[in-house]
Amino acid sequence: MIPVKTAVCSFGMSGRTFQAPLLHVLPEFEFYSVWERSKNLASELYPSVRVCRSLEELLADPAVELVIVNTPNYTHYEYAKQALEAGKHV
Repeated sequence: MIPVKTAVCSFGMSGRTFQAPLLHVLPEFEFYSVWERSKNLASELYPSVRVCRSLEELLADPAVELVIVNTPNYTHYEYAKQALEAGKHV
């Protein structure tokens, strides 16, 4: 089985506590990239993760297959729409 290359849109509380740890241990998924505007917290815990500085950079990566939109509620629609328009699963 080839794991699904998965990107996480935020490495705040939910990204650190829920998404990243699960993606890291589930063989069906690969925690491939994360959107962190200025910090590198994800790469400190997960050295192989690719850190992106913008949503556009994250979505432009052809390797990303699945995007987890774990940002504040008011951004869900716009970010999910952008990811779908970029050909990603959400």
